[in-house]
Order: sequence, then structure tokens, then C-alpha cells
Amino acid sequence: MTQSQKYPMELFDETLDINATENYDLSLELSEDGLSLAVLDLLRGKFVLLRHYPIDFHGNNAPGSHAEIIGSDDFLRRHFRKVFIITPSPHFTLVPSAVFDPSLRDDYFRFSHSTRSDTRITANNLPFPGAAVLFAPDREISEAASSRWPGVTPWHHTKPLLQHISAVCRSSEERHIHLHYEKSFITVIIAEKRSLAFCNSFICPDASDAGYYLFSVLENRGIKSDESIHLSGTVEPYSEAHLAILNYAENVKFASPVIRQGFSYVMHDTAHHRWLNLFTAASCE
Repeated sequence: MTQSQKYPMELFDETLDINATENYDLSLELSEDGLSLAVLDLLRGKFVLLRHYPIDFHGNNAPGSHAEIIGSDDFLRRHFRKVFIITPSPHFTLVPSAVFDPSLRDDYFRFSHSTRSDTRITANNLPFPGAAVLFAPDREISEAASSRWPGVTPWHHTKPLLQHISAVCRSSEERHIHLHYEKSFITVIIAEKRSLAFCNSFICPDASDAGYYLFSVLENRGIKSDESIHLSGTVEPYSEAHLAILNYAENVKFASPVIRQGFSYVMHDTAHHRWLNLFTAASCE
């Protein structure tokens, strides 16, 4: 890992070639936690670059906006074979594909969430569980992404997350409980018998409160706390958030990507659960 004022967190393989990006896929995650990017070398079948920029709202060393990061990053100015953009949001609606009418997506979303009249609602197809997810990307994030990649539709964080759940459950009908952390909210997903049983987000500025929401859901569904719980996102091992979950259950695991691609050796020691959605995005095609 290299650390500098320009690149607060960076891991890269020595085969990385900024002049060969036509052979690379780019995955981006634009969130309130900052901007993260991963580069997949299609010829070698492995991820060769991981960068994370925190957003700095206080005028210190880090950039203050996603647009500023996008405009200054050397790789983000290049052309890639494909670009995947993930934009996490706690406010979303799932509509079964069988009844989803694209012309009514604003009505579907506003039935559950209040928004401004000019808010743009985005829809993503979810092969698992066979639904559309409707959400409204943050305005600053949406504008920053669309100005650089105007033809790319942003993805809600549940698209790669549910792709991961689907891959995990492909060979087993056992119940799978997943808790995903973002900076100010969590997402709880429960899959049973290869079907989605529960998926919802909870505003949770204090990550240590995640256990309250998770185990309230489990209790309401009659699920005992001795089952395995899988964590991903912005939760560090033995952090306050992790320990708060361990207070409720002992069988807590950090999730690993279930993907066909590999990783450069420089990423073997990094916390893959932290970048689960970023690494899974390329498998959502």
C-alpha cells in the first residue's frame, strides 16, 4: 500500500498500464464516504488497481467533492471498455419485474419516499430476486458521474450486493443473513431457500447501533442469534461496530467476493469485505 496526499489509499500491480485502459473495466463507488475505484485487467482476469479517496468537507488535504476527484484522477480521465458506477442510498423501493411499468417508476418510488418534484428516479434491473430497484442518487454524485460518463446508468448498491447474495446461495438452500455498512446507514438482507426474504436499509449514523436494527429484524422473523451473520462495507475487524454485533452473536464472518476474477497479489492482504460491491460490479452484467 502506498500513502500520499494525492492518493490517500492505493494498491496497484506493477503490470498496470495507464495506456492500456481499453483492456480494462472500471468499477466506481461514489458515496458519502468518498470515491473508490477498482480496475479489472480483462486480459489477465484480475483486479490490478484499488484506490479510495475520502471526501473532506473541512478543507484539509483530501478533495472536497466527487467532481473534484473525478477531474483530478489520472485513470478516471481515460477510456475504459466498460464503466460501472455504484451510488449507495438508504432510500429505495423494490418492485417485482412481473408488475413493473417503467413509465410509473416515479409513482412507485414516491409512494414510499418523499422527494422534490425535479428529483430524478433511477431504475436498475435485479436478476435476483427478479425485480427493479428504484432510487434517487444524490444530486451532487449524479451530476459528477453524468458529466464524465453521460451514457452510464448508476447502480444502487443493492444491485452488486444482491448479486453477491445470489452467488453465495446458488449451491445451498440454507438461510443467509447479510449486514452491509455504509457511512450513515446499514442494509439488512436475508435469503432463504435461494429466495429473497428480506431487504431493507436503516439510517444508522452510529454504526454501533446496527446490532439493534439487525437483531430486531431477526427477532421479528423468529430467527435465532446463533446463525451465521456476514458483514461487508465500512466496518473494520474489532471496531466498535464489529464488537457491537459480537455482543449479540458469536458466529460473525466478514464476507468475501464470490466472483470469477482474481486479484493481484498486492490485494491479498486487504479487507475484501470493505470493497465487496466494488469487486462484484463486473459480475452483474
